Amino acid sequence: MKRSIFLLLVIMFFCANFAFAQGEASSPKIYSLDGCIQLAEKNNAALIAAKQTYNAAKRDVWTGWGKLIPSLDTRLGYSHSETWSPGGAYWNPITESIEVVPPGAVANKYYSASLSGGQSWSLGGYDYYNINEKNASKNSAKSSYQLTRHELVLSVKQTYFDVLKAKMLLEIQKEALKRANEQLKIAETRYELGAASYSDVLKAKVQYGDVELGLISAENTVKLAKATLNSWMGQDVNVPIDVEENLTVPEFDYSYENALEEAMKKSPNVKKAQFDLRSAKAQLGMARSTFFPYLNFYGSYSWDNPDLNEIKYIRRRDYNWTLSAYISFNIFDNFTKNYSLSYAKANRKSAQENFHQKKRDVALELKQAFLNVQEAKQKIDLTKKKVESAEEDLDLVQEKYNLGAASILELLDAEVSFKQAEADQVEALYDYNLAIAQFEKAIGK
Repeated sequence: MKRSIFLLLVIMFFCANFAFAQGEASSPKIYSLDGCIQLAEKNNAALIAAKQTYNAAKRDVWTGWGKLIPSLDTRLGYSHSETWSPGGAYWNPITESIEVVPPGAVANKYYSASLSGGQSWSLGGYDYYNINEKNASKNSAKSSYQLTRHELVLSVKQTYFDVLKAKMLLEIQKEALKRANEQLKIAETRYELGAASYSDVLKAKVQYGDVELGLISAENTVKLAKATLNSWMGQDVNVPIDVEENLTVPEFDYSYENALEEAMKKSPNVKKAQFDLRSAKAQLGMARSTFFPYLNFYGSYSWDNPDLNEIKYIRRRDYNWTLSAYISFNIFDNFTKNYSLSYAKANRKSAQENFHQKKRDVALELKQAFLNVQEAKQKIDLTKKKVESAEEDLDLVQEKYNLGAASILELLDAEVSFKQAEADQVEALYDYNLAIAQFEKAIGK
């Protein structure tokens, strides 16, 4: 008997621990806005690709500087050959005698070593413009990375605010369901007492059903918003998560003039267009430099000998060295240089127009975001008063209905107005937070 009780206790202990572990595993992880942004930056494919492009552009700058340094080549070689000789008698002028060579293969082997280097400089400044172009491309890639990051941050913020809004609207729907249930009970009680018609009960039931349907939709909206946030963070959409904050009214103390000045200095859109213009100007300089001659230098030192041990005398004998300098100039290249120059001019003009257009686009984006912030702030103040008035009206109509001085239609109408006022307030808070996020993106913050 004692053994059975002991086994039962052990089983209950393990079951309790398993249930606790399951509860821990299924509990959602709470994220702050900063935590969501950090995770998204770590996992977002577009941001990772933009960073890799920027890193590649940084490395490419070294190739521009490398063209100012002479190229060097070295070579170590060994060759072996055999030639068949029919043999015969030959006069040897050194020994002044006839030597007889038997027929057979004659082997020849040689060892060789060489070092060569050369440098070519454009007298039109091609290398200078090439370095400028690569630096501009690097900075353009950096601005592209920053732009991708700002767009990602805005998307995460918007999705985060979507979750907060959905949760707040869900709470409004839950409170509305409680009130609808209470109103249904009151209508049924008044009907039983003969103080109301059965039509009041039916209308209250319809209202309760409508709120229930709204609650189902609100719950689904919360789930979808959380799944979307998971997607932006690079997680499985089914991972249980929650957010720890709520929609608030953050301070906003920017003037449009100061914000516009900051945007023109920091906006990745403007900076990228500016660096693209610098790149186009450098490419134009490169195209013009091709019409100038090149100054070339070349030098080499080589050695070869059939005996490898002779390499220790590489600087004394069996060597050959060359040093040359010359100027080269292309006379005719089938109009390739003319085409390249025309294309570079058109590209610079296009980049210049794009730079001015980007400045106008950022100014417009900033203006729209600034006005949206002001509009949303005014809506917050108005909806707050609207909620207070609608709540007071609902209380009055509810009391009047309880006393038989108001109809069920007046009560339901007051309920709908109060719930809509609460929803409008949440929408205004959402619009305000989103407008500030869009404003921060526009100024490059």
